[in-house]
Amino acid sequence: MTNRAEETRAIVQESLHRGIKYFVAVGGDGTVNALASQLVFTDAVLGIIPRGSGNGLARHMHMPKDIHRSIQILVKKRSQKIDAIQINNQWSFNVAGIGFDGHISTIFGQDGRRGMRNYMKLINQEYKSYQPIEMTILSGKEKTQATLLQLAIANASQYGNNAIVAPQADLCDHILDLALIRKVPFAVLPAFLVKVFSGQIHRSRYTRLMTTSGMIVQTSRPVHFHTDGDGRGVADEFIIKVIPESLNLLY
Repeated sequence: MTNRAEETRAIVQESLHRGIKYFVAVGGDGTVNALASQLVFTDAVLGIIPRGSGNGLARHMHMPKDIHRSIQILVKKRSQKIDAIQINNQWSFNVAGIGFDGHISTIFGQDGRRGMRNYMKLINQEYKSYQPIEMTILSGKEKTQATLLQLAIANASQYGNNAIVAPQADLCDHILDLALIRKVPFAVLPAFLVKVFSGQIHRSRYTRLMTTSGMIVQTSRPVHFHTDGDGRGVADEFIIKVIPESLNLLY
């Protein structure tokens, strides 16, 4: 049992030094990130038993929340190499984001309360006052300028709780899926969320989907960003790239 990411990382490093090859994260995407970021480019293998508030990566992989069923899958030791995201040298294995989702991720759980209900309550509290951001996205020779609520950078398909932001995302395709999301008028926000939770975000006129292997994002003001649901601070420039086949994952 660990209480802090630093403690988790120390245990992983000690275990690697002892020659341990198999690790299992029992928790949510933040716990997975704390382990996985220490296991990249090693021959160690990571499994997941989803016990967090969102479990986005585990849900993408169809890992059951039931512990016994998850263990039955893990003990088969079937693994694949998956890609990862780096955003300003921070690792992400599920979804990273710039803007409103980074803001929410930063303040979510500060009062000690997690879970979907509290997450939605927080969105309701913060949404109206959050100002959209002018973003310039430089990807290869393509330059995109847009006024966005948030930019989601997806390696897997969802934030968690089946909130699907990148329906076509693939962990092994060496490509990042982007969702450019404009601010939705509050009155139609429920209808937009229905599209998100039904895997139809691409059908919303407030969303544009793109793909890239790497990009630079510049913002009109310093904004929060997150990796796998944990806030990582603020910046006004982001260097983002896919890191192919960097983690061995049980599935």
